[in-house]
Amino acid sequence: MLMSYRTALELLLTEADESLLLDAHAVSSWEIPGFYMDAEGHWAAKLLMEKDAKTAYTTALAYHFTGTAAYANKVKDIIMVWAEVNKQIAGPDGPLVSAYLGVGLILAADWIKDFEGWSSSERNLFTDWLTQVCLPKWDQIPLRNNWWSWSIYAQLALYRFTEDKLHFAEEVSALKEHLDHSLSIEGFIPEEASRGKHSMWYHYFALAPVTAAAKLVLDTTSEDLFRWISPGGKSLQHAVGQFFHYADGHIKEWPYDEDPIFPEQPSASTWPLDLYEAMSIVYQNPDFERFVAPYRPIKGNTNLNSGFYHSYAWVYPELQFKA
Repeated sequence: MLMSYRTALELLLTEADESLLLDAHAVSSWEIPGFYMDAEGHWAAKLLMEKDAKTAYTTALAYHFTGTAAYANKVKDIIMVWAEVNKQIAGPDGPLVSAYLGVGLILAADWIKDFEGWSSSERNLFTDWLTQVCLPKWDQIPLRNNWWSWSIYAQLALYRFTEDKLHFAEEVSALKEHLDHSLSIEGFIPEEASRGKHSMWYHYFALAPVTAAAKLVLDTTSEDLFRWISPGGKSLQHAVGQFFHYADGHIKEWPYDEDPIFPEQPSASTWPLDLYEAMSIVYQNPDFERFVAPYRPIKGNTNLNSGFYHSYAWVYPELQFKA
């Protein structure tokens, strides 16, 4: 296994050191075309924050573990450029992409919140950008599929960062309602089951943010949604276990497509290894442990079109549980 001798922290610090040399790519109007209408345009626009989210996230997590000021200064530089420059998020996929990448910036900001080199006025400006530019896009998402999963996760991260207990509690209620309505009693996600060959990917892409959201809730209020059963008898734990059955060598049994898209060669940088690394810690499930162990240390799902992390639910999941 490539790089198996290196720990997750060693890999992180390598990426963080590389990120110290990078600048921000914020633009005043960030427009993301719909992926299924203009894939090339979508990838090109998304790349701006893909680069910056990786820079901010890796240096922030490195700062958390090392206390090295250079890392925190780089995080501050990146997120403040977005706060100062970006005035509009536009395009059909703007709300979704700004949620699943933007949450990486919020997590990064949370890890440097007490850094003395980040002034209160700068933090306020960053918060204003999140609440005035990003939040309206996330909150107005009409879909109740993976888009809403990412919206709730991003909003929970925002309200945890700002220590807004009232709005955080409201999003916890929204998450519970979403789990009750989006999951089937069998543990599938009907909104994603209709995606044909992409239905396994979209199950993963919906489960990743709601499990990450459950961790935010657990860390913030000690309420355990990982083991919560909804009024309708739905369960995040059951959904995670159900999806795992198919990912773990039973893809041909997937009930929604005869040949669903799934990584041909699992690695530390492919889905759903990131999800099940995190879930192996949460549930202490020996099958999850067996599934991920050969590929450790797990980094996070990488966008094959760009080489950057696709989204920010579970990037360096092992370290997220130690942060």
